[in-house]
Amino acid sequence: MSVRTTDQTEMTDILTREGRVAQICAAQEAVLGTAPGALAGADWSRIYRLPARERLEELFGQPDAGPHLVALEMRRDDGTLLPVTAVVTRISHPDHGICLRTVKWRSSGMLENAASLAEENEVISSILAASDDAGWCMEWAEPVDLSAPEQEIIRQVFENGPRWRFCNDAMARLYRTPEGADFNALPVHETFPRSPENEEFVHRLVQANFDVNGSPSRDLRYDGVWIEVENDVRGHIRGNRLYRMWGTVRDVSKHARRAAVLREEIETLEAILAALPDAVLVVDGEGHLLRANLAAEELFDLSPDLLPGRSLTDLVDLPMALSALFATAAERLPGHPVSTIAVGLRTPSQSFRADLAARPLSLRGTECLVLSLRARLGISGTGAPPLRARG
Repeated sequence: MSVRTTDQTEMTDILTREGRVAQICAAQEAVLGTAPGALAGADWSRIYRLPARERLEELFGQPDAGPHLVALEMRRDDGTLLPVTAVVTRISHPDHGICLRTVKWRSSGMLENAASLAEENEVISSILAASDDAGWCMEWAEPVDLSAPEQEIIRQVFENGPRWRFCNDAMARLYRTPEGADFNALPVHETFPRSPENEEFVHRLVQANFDVNGSPSRDLRYDGVWIEVENDVRGHIRGNRLYRMWGTVRDVSKHARRAAVLREEIETLEAILAALPDAVLVVDGEGHLLRANLAAEELFDLSPDLLPGRSLTDLVDLPMALSALFATAAERLPGHPVSTIAVGLRTPSQSFRADLAARPLSLRGTECLVLSLRARLGISGTGAPPLRARG
């Protein structure tokens, strides 16, 4: 009995992992022009070209059993080729173990376009899944109304049913997903809770129209540890509605901790420098004032904001050229005491003498001198000026 076929004929077969045709429907045999039963147990190379076989072999190894929509090319019994669009699902067969069930139709218009789109989606998803950068996409059950007041927008971002649309394996690793759990199925609020830090993060997104790079937020890993992260974010906005946003996230916790340590060290050093009883000035090779400690600011009545406009020669009478002072400081041998020279100081209230010590310093590639000035006490008619309390 012959089987009538058309361009919309549905063809089905079951393929084993070993590359055999376990089952094949009569309609497919008729389309391919083979005798009934002739292909049962045959090598699938008889009906699928090499690119099609390679594509099918890939589907055996996919973590997702399907269904997958793919474009394949089959070979008829007379050697002519037949492009088809196939829905492929990995199944467990009682006699042959893990197999692929393929349901196919001759490729045409919409089917061909759907297969092409499915392949492009699979390629993009594979790239994102394999990336070491944590990638994510969040969407809402009810789109966020961006025409609302900002505080209402922020509320909707957290309360309009946010859910993960896609997160890659790097995302799961970053947030220490529980064993056996699918990050994409977990609630958004478990890692991105509503908190003052994250409300500020959403505020920045709103201000930037959901197009930002390196925006910080504070997230919660599944091991209970808060982490500081940076996000690159883009939003899908249509008709003043935010439907989804996506991006990448980087853990910057160690950098934040290091920055906090550095800030603490800087604050300590600045406190020590400010507490030194001797006036300290930092000058470059041209004699421009770069830094001054509190004692120097009080002694010379200096404002930190005006330092760049002042010169060493405005404050100190050197007995030698500045270049000679640089050379003398550079000649000091390690472990030997710093020699001092007598200089005159000009302060807003009076002039007097002081001992100056100098050491060289390379500051961001600029050769500088650090000058320490100690007023000479007990000089007749002058004396050292008293230090004035600030404030």
